[in-house]
Amino acid sequence: MRNLLSNKPLLIAIAAVVILGILALSSSADRMLTWVESTAGSVMQPVQTFASGSSNAIIRFVQDLFNTTDADKENQQLKIRIAQLEQYEAELQQLKSENRRLKELLNYAETIGEDEFITANVIGKNQGVWFNSFTLNAGRNHGVKKDMPVVNNMGLVGRVTDVGATWCKVRGLIDAKMNVSCLVERTRDNGMIRGTISPDNKSGMLELYYLPAGSDLVPGDKIITNGIGGIYPKNIMLGTVIEVTRTVEGEKTDHNAVVQASVDFTKLDEVMIITGIPEVSAAEE
Repeated sequence: MRNLLSNKPLLIAIAAVVILGILALSSSADRMLTWVESTAGSVMQPVQTFASGSSNAIIRFVQDLFNTTDADKENQQLKIRIAQLEQYEAELQQLKSENRRLKELLNYAETIGEDEFITANVIGKNQGVWFNSFTLNAGRNHGVKKDMPVVNNMGLVGRVTDVGATWCKVRGLIDAKMNVSCLVERTRDNGMIRGTISPDNKSGMLELYYLPAGSDLVPGDKIITNGIGGIYPKNIMLGTVIEVTRTVEGEKTDHNAVVQASVDFTKLDEVMIITGIPEVSAAEE
C-alpha cells in the first residue's frame, strides 16, 4: 500500500479511470428518458450527487498531485539557482579583491618609479605560518631571472633564488639568510637589515645592524632600502623600528634594533617581480 501511495504516476492513472467511469454514468442526459429510466434516475440521484462530489474531490486530488510535482520541480530549480547565484557572488567578490590588490601593486610601482615588472601569484610555500620561502607562477618564459627583487604594495617581499620555465622560488625578507642594505628614513643613517626566521627562531621580526654609534634611532622610525648593492631599488619600505636594543652608552649589542616588517608574511597573494634591476651574482647570499 505504501508503494502504491508513493507512485504518483500510477495514482494519477487510477484517478483518471475512476473519473471516466463516473462521467460515463452521467452521459445519458441528452436523450429522452423512459419511465423506467426516470424512476431509476430518481433512485440514482443521491448516488449521482455523491458521485459528482467524489469526482470533484478526485479531480482536485489529481490537480494537487500535478501541482505538487510542479512545485517540487520549481523548488528544486530555485535551490539550484540560488546556489549558482551564491557561487557567482563569491567569485565576484574574489575578483573584486584581486582587482583591488592589483591596482595597489600598480600604484606602488608608480610611487617607487618602476615600470618594468611582472605580476605573479603565490602557488606554494614552505611549511608553517610564515612565507619565508615560497613559489610564484612566473619563470624564465615570463622574463624572470635569479636575484630579481619581489615586492607588494606594502614593501619588499624578498628576492628570486631559483627559476624554472614557468615558476620561480622566492626567499622572503624575514628569512635568516636574507641581508638587505638599508637606510633610516628620518636620520638617513645607513645600516643592514636581516631576517630571523630559522629552525631556532620563529618570531618573524627583522634585525637592524651596523648603524653609526651616534645614530639617533627611536621606535617608530621607518627603514627603507638604500639601493646599495644593485639588487634592490631605493626607497622600498622594509619595516618599522619597534625596539632599540643598543645601550645608552652607545655600546653595540648583537643587533641595534628590532624591526617589524612592513609586509605581512602570514598573508601573501599577488606580488610584483621587478625586472629592471641588473642581475648580480651571489651577492647577499
